[in-house]
Amino acid sequence: MLPISDILIRSISGYVFIIPVLILYFFNTKKSGRKQSIFHIIAVFVFCYYLFGILTVTGIGYTSTISFRPQISIIPFCGMISGPIDTILNLVLFVPLGFFLPLLYKKYQHIKNVILTGFLFSLSIEIVQMFGWGATDINDLIINTAGACLGYLIYYLVSKILPINFRKRLQSENVNDMVEIMLYAIYIFIVMITVQPWVIHSLLNIG
Repeated sequence: MLPISDILIRSISGYVFIIPVLILYFFNTKKSGRKQSIFHIIAVFVFCYYLFGILTVTGIGYTSTISFRPQISIIPFCGMISGPIDTILNLVLFVPLGFFLPLLYKKYQHIKNVILTGFLFSLSIEIVQMFGWGATDINDLIINTAGACLGYLIYYLVSKILPINFRKRLQSENVNDMVEIMLYAIYIFIVMITVQPWVIHSLLNIG
């Protein structure tokens, strides 16, 4: 695993490229009469930084060289017990995803939508890792999805003590939740496999 300082530098170097995009996006939603609360906007900025953090931790963007050299493990549950630390880290890594989704978007109040999104996001990472950014492991897919599910359960418990009005302010209004999430994810993936490696290697001269 990368040092914390390295993770912060790499994730921030990608995150700066989504800040103006988010500002323009929320300005446009306000202009078109779909104003979002300041609580939701702030939470989305935090959520997007978290997504950059996930990709950084999983090795996406670590190298500027793209080559198809898959290292694939398709045997489920193999090594989970012998490598419990990696298993726990993979579980914890996706817990915030399962927490943020229902917190920010009404459509994710149903756990099945959280599980599906957690699975697809993890699958996307595993596929991208085939191009020189790590090993593709079915165990990661299983554990990541379980982590998203655990995050939803934590949200469910926390939501019982949060004031209803505050929860409503955190959630989006009059937008297509899944389309918005998909656009965020696609843009972040693009930044992390194109612009971010260039910033790290060419501008910051970090190996």
